Amino acid sequence: MVVRTGRYVNKYACFLLILLLMPSSLLAVSSIDDLQDLTGGVIPLLSYDTREGGELFSNGRLSSRGRVSYFVRVKNQSGDPIQADSLIVVVQKIQERARLRDVTSDLGLPGADGHTKEGHPYFYVSLNNKLTLEPYGESESFRLEIKNPNLFRLYPPVLRVRGIRLTPTQVYQNALNTND
Repeated sequence: MVVRTGRYVNKYACFLLILLLMPSSLLAVSSIDDLQDLTGGVIPLLSYDTREGGELFSNGRLSSRGRVSYFVRVKNQSGDPIQADSLIVVVQKIQERARLRDVTSDLGLPGADGHTKEGHPYFYVSLNNKLTLEPYGESESFRLEIKNPNLFRLYPPVLRVRGIRLTPTQVYQNALNTND
C-alpha cells in the first residue's frame, strides 16, 4: 500500500500505518531470541511415541535406539493468556546417560522450525487457529523425533517454552478489536 501526497510517495505514512495495524506485543519482539522464557508458567508435557515399534525400555532401563519419538504439548498454568503465533518449544539440551554431556548437536531433529542464536532447535506450537493459549489450557501435540546415529543412551530432552504473555490490557484491547 502506497500513500501519495501530491506527486511524491510518503514512505513514512506507510511505515506509520503498518505500526498502527501491528499488535503492540509484537513490536517489542524482533526475533525468536527476544521471546520471553515462559517455562515456569507454561510447561512442556512430554510423552513417548510408542507406535514406532521396539521396546524403549529393557529390564527397566532406557535402551539405545537409532530413533526416538516423543509427543510434546504445552500447558498454560499461568493466569495470563499467551499469544498463539509466538509460542515455541526450544530443545535446550539432550544428555547422554553415560557421561552426562549434552549431545544435542550430534543428533538429528528433523522437522525443527529453526534454531536460536545459541544453536538450539525450536518448534512452533499449534493451537488450531486460536489466537491465544488461554489460562490452564493445553496446545495441540506435535511430534518431536530424535535421530540418534551414534546410538547414545539418552535422557529425555530438556525443553523450554518461549512466547509472549499478554497483559490484561492487551487482552481487553484484542477483545475490542475483534468485536468491531
